[in-house]
Amino acid sequence: VMYDVQPQVAEDSSIEQWIPHAGKQTEILKRREFECLFGGSRGGGKTDAGLVWLVAPEYYKHPKYKGLVVRRNADDLSDWIARARAFYHPLGATFAGKTPIIKLPAGGFIKTGHSKDENAYTKYQGHEYQKILIEELTQIPREEDYLKLISSCRSTVPELKPQILSTTNPGGAGHVWVKQRFVDVAKDKTHYDKASGRSRIFIPARIEDNPTLMDNDPGYVKFLESLPNDLRKAWRDGDWDIFAG
Repeated sequence: VMYDVQPQVAEDSSIEQWIPHAGKQTEILKRREFECLFGGSRGGGKTDAGLVWLVAPEYYKHPKYKGLVVRRNADDLSDWIARARAFYHPLGATFAGKTPIIKLPAGGFIKTGHSKDENAYTKYQGHEYQKILIEELTQIPREEDYLKLISSCRSTVPELKPQILSTTNPGGAGHVWVKQRFVDVAKDKTHYDKASGRSRIFIPARIEDNPTLMDNDPGYVKFLESLPNDLRKAWRDGDWDIFAG
């Protein structure tokens, strides 16, 4: 894995103290498919993986790098930004604006945004982003909205390959199309789209893949195990055969 950082510690740590956990978190950061989906149960280490994925050294050190982070609503985006401020501080990143643009020292940037309404999916069209991170993919209700969003993932810079990483749990308005697009055809294997020829993969993760959370907050595991049956299977076990969306 290309991330030259130190051993992972608490959830409020920065990137200089972080390495991926062995297993699924390490695996997702190795993938080179055009579309990658990472997730399953809650607590699987998705947020940190996405934060690190955005700033792979060959990207954040490049003056022409442009990244994009999208969450469904402004409140969730604010939570992600608060985590990013602490996490990216050692890189010399600065945050500018109400919906911040994260400016990187080499000249590149990571734009943040939300997708709370249908028009939000089109406002990124015509732009170029070499990396797009979509948090909680199943909150996007229609596959068409997702396709509009990822149409901006492209690169005119040969050394910056375009790639999309989405994170999610089962459930939500987009559960069915996400399951069909990723889980049913690309679980732990590369799938090539017949129409576009582009590749995609789904790497499932469970809470056991995040020993930091397992060790530091065993009460959260007990909470997940206490949920009603269908919700427990989705959030604790990452079972995609429960919800119809």
